[in-house]
Amino acid sequence: MHNEILMNSIVNDKLGGLYTKKIISKLNDEFSLYDFILKFSEEYESEYIEMLFVYKGKEAFKTVNEQIASYLNANKDSLGIENIDRTESEIIFRSTVEAEFWKKK
Repeated sequence: MHNEILMNSIVNDKLGGLYTKKIISKLNDEFSLYDFILKFSEEYESEYIEMLFVYKGKEAFKTVNEQIASYLNANKDSLGIENIDRTESEIIFRSTVEAEFWKKK
């Protein structure tokens, strides 16, 4: 429970403010969760590493990426995005998962 609260605080801190809006502005009008994560990790590498460090076990990427998806979902109106689809998408380490796709409003 403590780690979950800590992680939510870190996600809100790292994705809050202008970070997320800056990343979204650099993406295509339609983008996947993993497009967002890739751009975020390119632009704010140290912040992404800090988020991963909280879950430094084998599930770190999955857990952090799920937290990012939850953040985007919870803040979609203020971010000016909407869900448009869920489909398979290639993610880090070439694994494939079902991913959310977004569209700018």
